[in-house]
Amino acid sequence: MEALHADPRVPKLTSKVKRVKLSRPGKRVVKDRRSGLAVPKLSRPWKSYGAAPFTTKQVLPLKGRLRGMLVTCPLPIMEQKSPRDSALLAARWTLNHHPKGARISWLASQPVKSGWMLIYRVKYGKRSSRAAVVVMDGGMSKPGLAFVTVPDTQRNRWRDITRVVSGLRVLG
Repeated sequence: MEALHADPRVPKLTSKVKRVKLSRPGKRVVKDRRSGLAVPKLSRPWKSYGAAPFTTKQVLPLKGRLRGMLVTCPLPIMEQKSPRDSALLAARWTLNHHPKGARISWLASQPVKSGWMLIYRVKYGKRSSRAAVVVMDGGMSKPGLAFVTVPDTQRNRWRDITRVVSGLRVLG
């Protein structure tokens, strides 16, 4: 956690960050048996794509040099004592999947069943993306991670981020 607090790309998460109203989950899901999570299967223009290095992956068509994606996998970082801290470190880890020089600003933070959810804006140069991470205990040896990001070139799909965090659930 010391590295997180020392990273200028990730601001401190304060209590002023809002909560988001979660809608009802959809019926169609993609099951990730390695992380123990089920994520919503998003409708067109989203499509499933080769998952490596993740367990599942759905992507938007390429617009410019950036593409929206939804991935799941077992938590790729060391689990922390609280799901909130694990989610914070996971959000920092997701900067590896954004352009160089990316910085985070928090939009929402709240507990979810068996875990924690963060929604944030990632700013890089003149462009930005909206993203979310959910760290959830799926009953496996490590918690599961769901990460979704949508660039501003596809801002009409930003509503899918809330759809993902609302529809995420534990398998079983």
